[in-house]
Amino acid sequence: MSGEFAGRVALVTGAGGGLGLCHAEFLAARGAKVVVNDFGGGFLGLPDQGVESERAEGAAERIRRAGGEAVANHGSVADPEAAEAMVRQAVDAFGRIDIVVNNAGFASAQFFPDVDDAEMQRHFEVTLLGCLHTMRAAWPHMVEAKYGRIVNTGSAAAFGNPIASYASTKAGLFGLTRTAALFGRAHGIHVNLLLPAAYSRLTALLPENDFKTKLRDEFTPEKTSPLVAWLCHERSAVTAEAFSAGGGRIARIVYAASPAPEIDTSLESVEKAVAETLAATDLEVLASTHDDMVNLGFPPE
Repeated sequence: MSGEFAGRVALVTGAGGGLGLCHAEFLAARGAKVVVNDFGGGFLGLPDQGVESERAEGAAERIRRAGGEAVANHGSVADPEAAEAMVRQAVDAFGRIDIVVNNAGFASAQFFPDVDDAEMQRHFEVTLLGCLHTMRAAWPHMVEAKYGRIVNTGSAAAFGNPIASYASTKAGLFGLTRTAALFGRAHGIHVNLLLPAAYSRLTALLPENDFKTKLRDEFTPEKTSPLVAWLCHERSAVTAEAFSAGGGRIARIVYAASPAPEIDTSLESVEKAVAETLAATDLEVLASTHDDMVNLGFPPE
């Protein structure tokens, strides 16, 4: 794919290291011009961890040394004005914006139910609103160009995880991604969701054990970037989808529904129907809210 992103301009958030840097380097090595964004906060996003404002510039310089084109940005995606500035920087520096990879985020040390409102709000602002801010800033440019590729970064934590703030805001990205994709179809804008499984600064803190060794050796962050690049490529027609990726494998992640048995006002009928739905293996893939309504008995039109 060398040179296959020539002429394309990408904004990658949280690209000062780890997954984001891998995505940025992968795209740049194949010809994309990249705005490398990273606020520079610690992996828990706490003020007392400090801010390394030079992290974005270090990543951009690394790309330039490898022969790519990149500029640095250290704004916070939680700030809508900063998100506007990221996109404006891409347009000012390179003339356009074609790709947004929303990778910025942080972890948490607060487990349910001992999670406070402030922690929930911080995750909401960065994880969920952060993606909204960058997509909204890039949207008019992509609509005008009748072309755009956006990849948001979710997590398998959405399926259930002790860290409530992280799990719930990552789960919210399913709905936000699908909604943006619905509105993007008419404009050639494709929006997808990545659920990466990769060794990170957070998992590096785990005690040495077989799990950590396997994660470090086989689930390097570089192994997720080819999927991101494909979803960002002009040849890809994929949109409104979610994929998990890690260790050199990918899987499609879907909302699905069982057949819908009828119930009446008796709890016995509900008990029987619930047992049937839980036992069902004939699942229908849902592509929209409309599909769910049809599955429950609404007419297709």
